[in-house]
Amino acid sequence: MMLDRIGLRLPLEPPKGMDDIGPEDYALQERLVYAARSIMRLYGYVPIETPPVEHFEVFAAKSGEEILTHMYSFEDVHGRKLVLRPEMTAAVARLFASKLSRRPLPQRLSYISDCYRLDEPQWGRRRRFYHAGFELIGVRDPYADVEQVLICRDFMERVGINEFKVKLGHVGVHRAVLGQCGLQGEEADAVLSLIDRGRIDDALALVRTRSEDERAAEIYGDLVTSEMDDPRSVAEVVRGIEATRPYLEELNTAFDALKELVGEQRLRFVSGFARGLSYYTGIIFEVYGPLANVALAGGGRYDGLIGLFGGRDFPAVGVAIGITRVHQYIADRIRVKTAPDQPSVIVKPLTDRERLYALKIAGSLRVAGVSVELAFPHKPLGEELGLAAERKIRYIALVGPRERERGSVTVRDLFNGQQFELDISSVSSELVNRLGAG
Repeated sequence: MMLDRIGLRLPLEPPKGMDDIGPEDYALQERLVYAARSIMRLYGYVPIETPPVEHFEVFAAKSGEEILTHMYSFEDVHGRKLVLRPEMTAAVARLFASKLSRRPLPQRLSYISDCYRLDEPQWGRRRRFYHAGFELIGVRDPYADVEQVLICRDFMERVGINEFKVKLGHVGVHRAVLGQCGLQGEEADAVLSLIDRGRIDDALALVRTRSEDERAAEIYGDLVTSEMDDPRSVAEVVRGIEATRPYLEELNTAFDALKELVGEQRLRFVSGFARGLSYYTGIIFEVYGPLANVALAGGGRYDGLIGLFGGRDFPAVGVAIGITRVHQYIADRIRVKTAPDQPSVIVKPLTDRERLYALKIAGSLRVAGVSVELAFPHKPLGEELGLAAERKIRYIALVGPRERERGSVTVRDLFNGQQFELDISSVSSELVNRLGAG
């Protein structure tokens, strides 16, 4: 009423970059979530949850410039700086360090969570988006990294994206060469952030300007700009920089395994590949579909992140599958339509006097595990039957004065036109049997 008096109108649309999720979109989202949860179970990942509001410092330490400049941040009434979580890995690292670090290793943790970034909204980039995440903590072995890519393979195939590509790289090789240049910590992070954003010339100019070793700077330029389709070629480029050796060995191991397990045609090695999150230390990867140039999933190794929260450090690797982005890809590019689930039975009272009786029948069916929608008597039966057929609902249970007096229900099978009367005591078991057979 107050809004009417001062002439304001309530907004019809959500804030920019946020999305309403209607019935059809929700059905598709649930299908994707179900696929992710199935893979969590199959791979032995235990679900967890963290709060959507986190302390600013959780992400300020190692999330990278791209994240820090696009966070929803605010102060609470006590002056504490808080954020809506922009991603989940740092939050999971905090949870592990504070509550789970004394449990046996390795630990496989998973989540489906919404995250928030103040990006400019565009296709594949929303300000609120869902991730399905898998974090494997406590193992430094390239086969742990391979497992993350296999998770993505299984998810993509499960949801119908079969022509995907995996882009593979290794941040450790970059950091080793940059370290030879004398660039470490935040300076190295700045270079990798520029590369991630496609600003290759700026990144190499920064390396040349800051490098203490001219030859190492040239090597880094070759590493970033050379087109090599096999990681073994990198050894020639970085020859003489001993710190790259262990990284190249684990990269070769992972690459060989993925060629066999994922398929060479799906795998693409990129020596100059970097991701913007500053906590990455080893193998990194992203997964793409052929109909869009944005990653549908991405992850990598972050061996130094958990130790930032105090106490012992732990090796870790993880992946986030973009549920929202995959949703858009399937709906807009593959153009797959998903309908919401419909009830198995409509219970239709024919007059007002049968409403209570209809409620009892609906209740007994639900106890038996049958999904039921209760209709209301004011809608004509012909219209109700037409809508049920349109929604592909198979059974409508009709309850009129005769059925109420006889303690029965008349069931019509809309798929074959048959109609039969059942005693109220047997309607649940009969329909359960028929639905199972159907």
